Amino acid sequence: MSAVTRVGTRPSAAFVAAILTAALLAACGGSDSTTSSTSTSAQSGSQDSSSGAAEGGSNGSQSGGSQSNQEKSGGSGENSSGSSRSTAVATPLKISGGGSEQFRNKGGDNSIQEFGDESDESELEEAAEALHSFYTARAEEDWPRACSYLAKSMLQQLEQLGDHSPQLKGKGCTVILPAFTRPLPPSVARETTVVDAGSLRTEGEQSFLIYYGEGKVAFAMPMKQEDDGWKVTLLSASPLG
Repeated sequence: MSAVTRVGTRPSAAFVAAILTAALLAACGGSDSTTSSTSTSAQSGSQDSSSGAAEGGSNGSQSGGSQSNQEKSGGSGENSSGSSRSTAVATPLKISGGGSEQFRNKGGDNSIQEFGDESDESELEEAAEALHSFYTARAEEDWPRACSYLAKSMLQQLEQLGDHSPQLKGKGCTVILPAFTRPLPPSVARETTVVDAGSLRTEGEQSFLIYYGEGKVAFAMPMKQEDDGWKVTLLSASPLG
């Protein structure tokens, strides 16, 4: 594994705030757009919400049967009425390391790449495993497990969104998350699990995991370390570049 170097740099607060806001909107209520990159569409577009799902509180991608691998449930603890995919679609996690320098855009805005300090190798591994586990659980439609990797702030935002629908009001993450997650064919769902982690930038309680997804497209996912481990603070990563 490549050595991880530490580089201390002050972030652009406005840019970071814009990234967080844009990613949340893309995940929960953003408009559908077509991109030239399949991996960018898979990683970012797979989380776009459907107003019909919000109103109906149902997810057409789920099939009947029992829920598998229900390790931990988020929100209020309700289980989804659907089932996990019967066939695993995940790709293996890669942690190449090397730091954020490899993700810098010449002449572009590198606020995420220069955010805070470079975290050590063990923290990079732990954060990468949490993100990959979230993507895998989501791709396999294992909603209780997916919810277990969401930060408390994200769980609260999902519940607030659910309150706008009579069918979802008062429900927990395991019911709300599938309602706001677009169904994907297995081949595309598999692409969303591609993670080759290269850098974890941290300042205070905020961190960004920077990684390569399908097609060597660079992404940044905001994350936070809570009492029970690393958590994902948004549903969708932001492409860098």
